[in-house]
Amino acid sequence: MSEYTPSAEVQAAIKDVDDAENALKESRERLYAAVAEDLKANPELTNAAAAEKLPFTQETVRVIARRFDVPRKRKPTVKAIKAAKRTGGSGLFGGS
Repeated sequence: MSEYTPSAEVQAAIKDVDDAENALKESRERLYAAVAEDLKANPELTNAAAAEKLPFTQETVRVIARRFDVPRKRKPTVKAIKAAKRTGGSGLFGGS
């Protein structure tokens, strides 16, 4: 087992890095919240249009919007298949 103890200079540098990482996380959270507020305040603004002006991809803007409950711009186009509406048949998976 090593008896190494980091010097005061190394410990101070580690603290500086930890502080900077925490500040970055806080800044990033404020940025995400601000983007979400912009999307909410501008209902006509799409994720794609916002992404063109931001340092994010369209997918990242979509993830931010979902995370902060920004209302969708359009209703989903895919409907769920209800079991009662499925048709039988003698296809690959059996049936009547």
